[in-house]
Amino acid sequence: MINPIVKTIELPDGRTITLETGKLAKQADGSVMLRMGNTMPLATVCAAKDAVPGTDFMPLQV
Repeated sequence: MINPIVKTIELPDGRTITLETGKLAKQADGSVMLRMGNTMPLATVCAAKDAVPGTDFMPLQV
């Protein structure tokens, strides 16, 4: 079992940002949850192991 990594950053104006990885979206290649107050966006990344020759764009899904 992987233990989550949590880092907390105190901003000069008194707000606190918390970054957490290793807890959510374990099937993704990477994920980070940012928390500031009641706002919690989750960013995830999935990538192929090998590049496909001739690809001239990066398809995105939201």
